[in-house]
Amino acid sequence: MSDRRKTKVIGLTGMSGAGKSTACKLFQEAGFYIIDCDGICRELVKKGTPCLKEIVSGFGSGILTAEGELNRGLMGKIIFSDPNKRIKLNGIMYPYVSYSVIKQIIFSNSEYTVLDAPTLFESGLENICEKIVSVAADKEVLINRITVRDGITREEAKNRLDSQYDADFFREKSDMLIMNNGSEEELSRKINKTICLIKEGK
Repeated sequence: MSDRRKTKVIGLTGMSGAGKSTACKLFQEAGFYIIDCDGICRELVKKGTPCLKEIVSGFGSGILTAEGELNRGLMGKIIFSDPNKRIKLNGIMYPYVSYSVIKQIIFSNSEYTVLDAPTLFESGLENICEKIVSVAADKEVLINRITVRDGITREEAKNRLDSQYDADFFREKSDMLIMNNGSEEELSRKINKTICLIKEGK
């Protein structure tokens, strides 16, 4: 596939609450084509889709609402509290996600394509990226941000972070790590610097 691809794929990932959405917005403003993996996932689990049917087969009809839609809140509680069930769900969804992502990459006309993927490493999609940019922060900072942003308890925020990779993992696995423990203005400066480095081929 690499011989046919004209766009340079940048993997964008990081910790929950670290500022990846801000990073994605700035990449888009700089002219990078964005592939939204969360958006792809939402499309894949719509009522009647093959992916949702597989999820119901694996988890039971109790994870559906009365209207036959995926109960995302319930599904989130299940997978954040049980690592084995999270692995099971990922095993169902990732083949569908990967197919959709690769199809979008093939048809991208942009010089740069950003793969906005919170679960970049879990899905194996890091293997198609030329560079990986991660956004991270200290755990205590993230807990405070997530409780305010999502209106959840401190324990729920901690459980969510405990189910994800820590900052050291992203530091080791990424070409560029953006630490965001400060203001949004400081984060924006760091992201814009990263964008310039990528455009310079560094």
